[in-house]
Amino acid sequence: MARGLDGAIMALTMDSVSQTPYGEEAEARRSPDSGHSQPRERPTTAALPVRIIADYICPWCYIGLARAERAARELPLVLEPWPYQLMPHLPPGGLPREMVLGRRYPKQHYERLREQAENEGIPFRVPERLYNTRLAHQATLFAASRGRGQELHRAIYQAYWGRGEDIGDIDVLCRLAEGCGLDPSALAQALEEGTYRQEMERREAWARGQAIAGVPTFIFGEGLFALVGAQEYGVFVDVARRLLKRSRGG
Repeated sequence: MARGLDGAIMALTMDSVSQTPYGEEAEARRSPDSGHSQPRERPTTAALPVRIIADYICPWCYIGLARAERAARELPLVLEPWPYQLMPHLPPGGLPREMVLGRRYPKQHYERLREQAENEGIPFRVPERLYNTRLAHQATLFAASRGRGQELHRAIYQAYWGRGEDIGDIDVLCRLAEGCGLDPSALAQALEEGTYRQEMERREAWARGQAIAGVPTFIFGEGLFALVGAQEYGVFVDVARRLLKRSRGG
C-alpha cells in the first residue's frame, strides 16, 4: 500500500470502501430492525467520518479511542466503531491472560500502557482474563442502530480495561447498554437471536479484505487514508486537520 502524509497514513482502494456507508445513519439503513431506530441528527457535510477498526481486548485500541474522542471534541469528526476480532476462538467465560499470551509482554509493557491511559484520563487495569468479543461487537451494532453506538463502544472498553468485567457475557452487556439509555431486554433478544451476527461478520470481512491486519486502524474520510496504531494525539489531530483541509479544497 502507498504511504502518505509523512508516512503516518496509508492509501486504501476507493472502490471497495465507497460501497460501505459511514456513520450511525448508514447503520440504521442496514440494521435488521432499523425501523425501530430513534431519530437522530445528521452529521454536517463539513464533518470528517473516521471509521475505528478495533477490538475490545486490545489495550492500544482503548487508548486510541480516547485520543480519537479527544480529537472529535476539537475537530468536526464523526467516529464510527468497526468490529475486528483478534481472538474469535476464545470460549465463553474467556481464558486466563497468561494461558493465552504466556509471558509475551513484560511488566514494562503494561506500565507503559498504564502511563498512556493516565495521560488520557481513562481508568486502566490489566484484566486477568481475555474474553471473546463477538457479542460485544454485535451489541455495539445494536446500539449504533439506535444512535448510541459510540456511547456503548466506550462503555464496553471501560468495563473491560477499567474494571476487568466479562464483556462476552450478555448480562454484562445489557447492564452497560441500560446505562447508555438503551433497552436491555431488546439487546438480550438481539444477541440471543444473532440479529447482528451477519452484519458483524460482513464488516469484519470487509476490514480483512482491505488487508488490515492490525488494530487500531483509523480510516478517514471516504476511505482514502488510514492511520495505523494508537498514534500520539498530536499525530492524530495533524492528520485529521490536513484531511479536513483537503476535503474543503484547501
